[in-house]
Amino acid sequence: MTAPFIHDTGDGPALLMLHAFPLDASMWDAQVAWLSGRYRCLRPDFWGCGASPVAPGEIGIDGYAATLLEELDRRGIREFAVCGVSMGGYIALALLRAAPARLNALVLANTRAAADDDTARAARAAMVDEVRSGGVEAIVEPMTQRLLCASCREEVHIADPVRGRIRRCRPDGLVSAIQAMADRPDSTQLLADIAAPTLVVCGTADVIVPVEESRAMAAAIPGAALREFEASAHLANLEQPHAFSSTLGSFLDAVGAQPVAGGGGGASGQPTRGGGDDHPAGAGRGA
Repeated sequence: MTAPFIHDTGDGPALLMLHAFPLDASMWDAQVAWLSGRYRCLRPDFWGCGASPVAPGEIGIDGYAATLLEELDRRGIREFAVCGVSMGGYIALALLRAAPARLNALVLANTRAAADDDTARAARAAMVDEVRSGGVEAIVEPMTQRLLCASCREEVHIADPVRGRIRRCRPDGLVSAIQAMADRPDSTQLLADIAAPTLVVCGTADVIVPVEESRAMAAAIPGAALREFEASAHLANLEQPHAFSSTLGSFLDAVGAQPVAGGGGGASGQPTRGGGDDHPAGAGRGA
């Protein structure tokens, strides 16, 4: 099976960073600059996004997770931390379902455990129609509006890169991602059995995953930490990159990921407690 492209930068314990829909792995650039001095940052592009080829047939979230595990095996990586935003969180939960013993830390950002309901699946089907009829450009502005908070939408250094990342996706890649999200299984029952140290991240202005849903998810995971980013929407790592990077680095350090000495990062941004090189290898709920 054709593998997705995995950007692989840095040295130290492995950190798998899974991007949101409909972006690509470059959304992690600020976090890579912060962490790659002490963590090995692996960022796959979903099929048909960024540098990855289109999906080899209809393969869902679980199939994508299985491919990532194979690629990690190929690199000799047995245990790893994973951080997923939105769609990346769905993939992180699929990895947890497939290989729970391999995850030594879990970060679920701006995501949910529940499967799509009928309304959300209908909205995704409508988005597929939009992409097939109007191409990628049809969803650039609607998704930028939904993903970012109001003030960030007015900041060209935040909003324009989001638009650019969407435009780097191919129509087939977007359709594959939309269908994979619509068909993903419910992961709610997994939460109570999560043994890996877990951080849940959310934005108080997120209209796709309301903050109350993130709070409930954190409460359902034994010992999980919760970090709320005030006034951020669905892409906290892009809207507040310094605070997000600091929070992520502090969490990984605190749970014993054993980073190599040196490198960037800071000690601030601790969460509150709740319940270099590249190697190839719209509507409703929205993401």
